[in-house]
Amino acid sequence: MRAFLTGLAAFAITFLIAHFVVLSALPGKIMSTVRGQMVERGMPVHAWAMSPRVTPESQPVVRPSPDLAYAICLIDLSNGPVELSVPAWPEYGSLSIFEADTDNVYAGSLDARAQGTPGIRRVIVALEGQDLYQYGEAEQVIVSKPEALALIRRLAPSQAAYEAAAALIPASRCAPL
Repeated sequence: MRAFLTGLAAFAITFLIAHFVVLSALPGKIMSTVRGQMVERGMPVHAWAMSPRVTPESQPVVRPSPDLAYAICLIDLSNGPVELSVPAWPEYGSLSIFEADTDNVYAGSLDARAQGTPGIRRVIVALEGQDLYQYGEAEQVIVSKPEALALIRRLAPSQAAYEAAAALIPASRCAPL
C-alpha cells in the first residue's frame, strides 16, 4: 500500500508541475518568442504596422482569415502609459490588447454600424501602479507586465477594402503619453 501512495504522490506532484508549466509559464514564453521574432523582422515598438494581405503563402504561424486586414502594435510600458487611438470601420472591426502571457485583456468594437462605437476608439494602456491621468473619454486598460501587444482586425475581403483599411493606419496612434 505504501508503494501505491508513493506512486500516487509522485504522479500528483508531476501533474501539478506540468499544469503550472502549461498554464502559467508556456503562454508567456510563446508571446516573448513571437514578440522577439517580430522585433527581429523590423517591427517597430509603439507604431501600427499593417500585416500583408493574407494569402496561402503568407501564413507562417496561425492561419489568419484572408477576409481580415490586420495591424499590430508592440507596446512597451517600461517608461509609462501608451495611448492607442483607432478610427472606426464601416464593417466588422475590433481592437484587442494582449498581455505578455497571451491573455486578451481588452476587446473593443471598431464596427461603425454597432451602437455605441465611437468614431475613434481611445484606450490608455498602463502597468499596475503607473500613474494614470484622466484623458477625457479614453478607456483605461491595466496590465501586469510591461510588454503587451495591440491588434486591429478589420473586415477587408477584397484588395480595395484592404487598401482602405491600410489607409486608416496613419490616422491611428500607438505611442507613449
